Amino acid sequence: MFAGPVAEHHDGFPMWNCSDTEWCASKMGPKRDVVGELEKAIRGKGMKYMVAMHHAENWYFFPHWNKDFDTSKKEYEGLYGELHNLDNTGNQAIYPDHWGRKTESQDKPSKAFHDRWLNRLKEVVDNYRPDYVWFDFGIRYIHEKYKKDFLSYYYNKEKEWGSEVVVSYKWHDLPPGSGLLDLELGRESELTHYDWITDTTVHDGSAWAYMKDSEYKSTTDLVHYLIDNVSKNGYMLLNIGPKPDGTIPEEDKSLLEGIGKWLEVSGEAIFDTETWDQYGEGPTEMTEAGPFSDNRAKLQYTAQDFRFTTKGNTLYATALGWPSKDFTIESMDKLFDNEVESVELLGSNEKVEWKQTKDGLHITRPNNKPCDHAVSFKINRKDNL
Repeated sequence: MFAGPVAEHHDGFPMWNCSDTEWCASKMGPKRDVVGELEKAIRGKGMKYMVAMHHAENWYFFPHWNKDFDTSKKEYEGLYGELHNLDNTGNQAIYPDHWGRKTESQDKPSKAFHDRWLNRLKEVVDNYRPDYVWFDFGIRYIHEKYKKDFLSYYYNKEKEWGSEVVVSYKWHDLPPGSGLLDLELGRESELTHYDWITDTTVHDGSAWAYMKDSEYKSTTDLVHYLIDNVSKNGYMLLNIGPKPDGTIPEEDKSLLEGIGKWLEVSGEAIFDTETWDQYGEGPTEMTEAGPFSDNRAKLQYTAQDFRFTTKGNTLYATALGWPSKDFTIESMDKLFDNEVESVELLGSNEKVEWKQTKDGLHITRPNNKPCDHAVSFKINRKDNL
């Protein structure tokens, strides 16, 4: 498991003791090294530490030409970045979209901007040793040399530290194989040959910060999202939005605790598992996939929907609900006769009655449900036939 903060968002305000600006959290505002404090707190809980870096977008984010805004004032360049495109008009920044379609004329980032982009990354890496650096889509507009310089710097640190590190990216902003593909508010519809991760949020929509009276997803929705991702060779990054005073809203906390309670019972089917040769079975089909597909295709899974993971000779079949009666997992028809040694229900001591048939693995539903949201059957297989 991992957790971490947005170390710098599109506002140009680093949340650590940044050496190249006075506009940072340790020198203004809270006057605290937020990135450093969270690094100690998160690692103190035995979790991996990540930082999210959005600062590549800052070049495009501000209308420096608009005299009505502070973005046009040279004394604020430490926050908004160097002035450019001063002959433009209007209130909106010229901001290339996710798909790379051309917009109005925009200067490309300068060498000074690139140097600051790279130096801030190196500073965070050197000072806090993050296990995971998450990039938003702005790195598509960073010169290739600088992206290579960062990747080589960070991956060499992996060897120096003797630990694994991860970089994630969106779309085709880095070459395949150089990092972990991230799908914002979306996921894959099928099992993939490559690792990927979703960044999604507890909010029922696309809110990435605290919003008063926001609508929330349910714990069941989030647990199902996690299970589905893992079965398809994916991971899940889940956003919560602290209040201005830093406290976690009760709604966010309740959802995190609900996911944690489910993992206490069925986490064996998630942690340290691998994919099977198919991700699952069931009647619920994903008709939309990829980035930003979540809000176009909200799914309601049933107890007839199963997702599969493996660990050694063990196969986990997780039902996305509590079956109302005895059932057959049809995908298990590919198992050889007498391959199954035993079947257990995670979180339960009740004996599970089962039988291999030509139609699959038939299971007599246990009497007692061990947890809410989803239940995981542990199918132990023999070492040989």
